[in-house]
Amino acid sequence: MEVQNITRFRLTVKGNVKMLTMMDSFATEGRYELSARGANSMRPELQEYVLEEKEVKLTDYFDPNTYQLIEYVNRLASIYNRQHICINREGAIKGLLNLPEIKTKWEELKKELMQVNPVAAFEVIRHRDREMDQPVAIIDNLSNTHFMQLFLCDYGAQQELPLKRQTATPDRMGIGFMMPVVQTFRKDQQESGYTIHTEALLDNSGRIDKGMITRVTGQQELDIKHFTRGSFQHTEDGVLQSAEMTVFEQLNEEYKSDLYLQLEKIG
Repeated sequence: MEVQNITRFRLTVKGNVKMLTMMDSFATEGRYELSARGANSMRPELQEYVLEEKEVKLTDYFDPNTYQLIEYVNRLASIYNRQHICINREGAIKGLLNLPEIKTKWEELKKELMQVNPVAAFEVIRHRDREMDQPVAIIDNLSNTHFMQLFLCDYGAQQELPLKRQTATPDRMGIGFMMPVVQTFRKDQQESGYTIHTEALLDNSGRIDKGMITRVTGQQELDIKHFTRGSFQHTEDGVLQSAEMTVFEQLNEEYKSDLYLQLEKIG
C-alpha cells in the first residue's frame, strides 16, 4: 500500500514514582516516524498506519539502577519498534499486520537472552512466549504505550464533541488492574486548526479489582486516585501537530505515580 504521508515526532516522558521506600525520577526522549497508509483493502472502515521507533534514550534519572532497568526494558520492547496497525474510527487498534515480523524478532532476541544468562531470562522468556500466542494481549499492550496513548486518546473523540464517556484504562504502575474513569473532551477552534482538551477522573461507580492490588503490593489500606489532563493540537484537516498529557495515580500514600508526556511534530 502506498504511503500517503509521513510525520516525524519527538516524544518526551518525565516521571516520578514512589513504591514503599523506593522513590525515583526519570526522563526519556524518543524519536518516531508515523506513516499513514490509508484505508485497509480488506476492511476499508479501518485506517492503516506504520509506526517506527527510531531512537529512545534516558536523559535523566535519580537512581543509578534506573539506567540499567530502562535499558533492559527498552531492549525487550525493541521487537515492537516497527508496528503496522489498523485503527477504527473510535481510535482502537483492531489489527497488527506485521505480527510475523515481530515474532521473528522475538525469536532472535530470545536466543541472545539465553546466551547471556539463561537462568535470569527464564521467567521473562516464558512470559513473552505466552504473549506472542495472544495477539489480542499484544494489541492491548501496544495501545497503552506512551506514543499510542497520545496519538489515540482523542482519535475517536473528534467525531462528536463535546463528549463525556465512561471507560477503563490500565494502571500506569504496571500492577495489572483496570482503572475505571470518566473522560470529558472539548474542542477549541483556532485560525490555524483546533485543540482538543481532555480530562479523566476516577469513576467511583466503577469496579476495581482491589484483591489483585493487595495480592501484588501487599497493601491492605487503599485510597485510589486518578487524574489525567491532556491537550492535542491539530491542523484544520485533523493532522496531529503536538500533544501533552499529565497522569497522576495513587493506590495510597505508599504507591504513587505522576507522569508527563509531550509529543511534538518535528518534520
